[in-house]
Amino acid sequence: MPAFDLRGILVAKYSLTPEKQAVYTGITSIGDAMDVNLDFRFAEGRLYAESTLAEYVRKCVGGTISIAVKYIPTDAQKMMYGTKEKERSITYTPAPTTDQPSPSETTKKVKSLVTGGRDRASYCGVAFYAPDMIDGNEKFTAVFIHRSLFGNPGMAFKTAGENIQFNTPTTTGEFLNDNTAEQNMLEAAILDTEEEAIAWTKAVLSSAAA
Repeated sequence: MPAFDLRGILVAKYSLTPEKQAVYTGITSIGDAMDVNLDFRFAEGRLYAESTLAEYVRKCVGGTISIAVKYIPTDAQKMMYGTKEKERSITYTPAPTTDQPSPSETTKKVKSLVTGGRDRASYCGVAFYAPDMIDGNEKFTAVFIHRSLFGNPGMAFKTAGENIQFNTPTTTGEFLNDNTAEQNMLEAAILDTEEEAIAWTKAVLSSAAA
């Protein structure tokens, strides 16, 4: 599937019912899509007999996932990383303007996100879609990662020079099977239209996995 674009990355909190059904709640956007990279990890076994390789077993056990976006919304960060919201009161004097040449001191409440040692990240399902070309026809490949766990993205800041360089967040983590009887990890579908692709990504994160 020669994909040439990436859109609509959604995330939802994963949980498992007593009946071993994967359920997803709180669907939200992870931010404007830039890059998604998936790499599978395999367990391997080799049996040698009579001085030769007699049996070979290779099974998928999970993989790594990295997602780069323009910025990660607050709701997504709270769900994925377990960060907490905090409110502080600040007092400052605004810069003078034509209407207010001598502004008075003002107080404002500011919300922030706190990352700490007691944060509990949540397993999440992730879905996105990518326009691609198949046999000369434009299609849309939609992908669903059933269960993944992410870590907070690093931060990098640099003073502006002659060329402006944007620093955007990349969150990385692991994906693994969803603990159901089928041990699902990744699902992909090819859709004819973008509307179908959007509906598919929402559907897989809206109910128990089929």
